[in-house]
Amino acid sequence: MIDLKLDSNGDLELSAAGDVIPTDSIAQAVRIRLLWFFEEWRLGPELGFPYFEHLFVKNPNEMKLRHLIRETVMAVEGVTNVTEITFQIDTKTRQAAIAVTFTTDEDTFREEVKLCQSTD
Repeated sequence: MIDLKLDSNGDLELSAAGDVIPTDSIAQAVRIRLLWFFEEWRLGPELGFPYFEHLFVKNPNEMKLRHLIRETVMAVEGVTNVTEITFQIDTKTRQAAIAVTFTTDEDTFREEVKLCQSTD
């Protein structure tokens, strides 16, 4: 599977010629996995994170969330360990921030994603 480079807004980054740019960034792959909602992609619905089932619920189970986040990050090729998981959930605004520190064979990375449940 070829990963494509994303810009700071999460959009595909294009070369001057308009071509997509491939990347081998493990940190970017982790970020994409954490932003991918369960059943979002019709060709691989099981690949997303179950936010609606476990995060955006009345009383989220924090231990279960930590376990699911760890599994999601560890599933990214090249990740060797997850050393820290923090999250903040605002049930009134239906927003959450998740930060994960993880290691590869070469370095330690920290990725943070912000999520919101659409009220549409």
